[in-house]
Amino acid sequence: MAAFTSAGSSWVTTGGNTTVTATPVLADLIVVIAGTSGLAGGTTTVTDNNTDGFGTTPGYTQIDVDRTGFSTTGVLTMWIRNQLIGSATSTVFTAAQGSSSGGGLQVCRISGMSIVGQGAVRGSGGQSSGTAGTTPAPVLLRRVGTTYSGTQAALTANLCIGVVMGGTLTPAITEPASWTESVDLSYTTPTTGMETAFRNSGETGSTITWGSTIATAFASMVIELDISVPLLGYVNPGGAAAHQGMVPGVGAKNVVQQGAVGRNATW
Repeated sequence: MAAFTSAGSSWVTTGGNTTVTATPVLADLIVVIAGTSGLAGGTTTVTDNNTDGFGTTPGYTQIDVDRTGFSTTGVLTMWIRNQLIGSATSTVFTAAQGSSSGGGLQVCRISGMSIVGQGAVRGSGGQSSGTAGTTPAPVLLRRVGTTYSGTQAALTANLCIGVVMGGTLTPAITEPASWTESVDLSYTTPTTGMETAFRNSGETGSTITWGSTIATAFASMVIELDISVPLLGYVNPGGAAAHQGMVPGVGAKNVVQQGAVGRNATW
């Protein structure tokens, strides 16, 4: 079973790039939640300096799209590492946030994952310019390649992560039922808050409804991570006798069980 651990967070009114220093566990998959105020376009990249060298190339991929419409030019994004962590050593995780008026990131360690990059995301959804005084309720959409469309309920074994950002000080909102709050942070210039929550397993809904209203306009986002270990099938065109199940007309089909090696799949 996959499990969520917060490796650390930074949420400050100081503009510019923000960092978190943490020591991940070997084979962790990293998800970064990033937010900014005062910067159109928000976070542009996420990197890390882990000694495996994969924190810059292939680096991180943004999940889905920017979520906006909170605080002063607020932008919420989520990012996922394209390789599992290869070295359990102290690592600086950096969100490039240019000339922002504030912002930060949370670094999330996910253990027990086999698929990496955007291929690890089974579903994603979110809201921009959520109405003040209402309850955030992002809807999970099915990933199709690198885009998201069509409502899709989460699978009970999968791990889900959610976030709400708004123009309030903490505590500003309650996490969804049966979820666990991870961080609840804010700064004052301009007033900007972030709450994150997760559920390691048990979620079967498509609409993830927070447990209370929020007083200001907000943005929200939720992702569902695919914890499966894929079966990789391929056709042997030579029809070799090495057989895991014959396919008429195309030769032998060999089925290989993939271990937790960090396959990046976006089928």
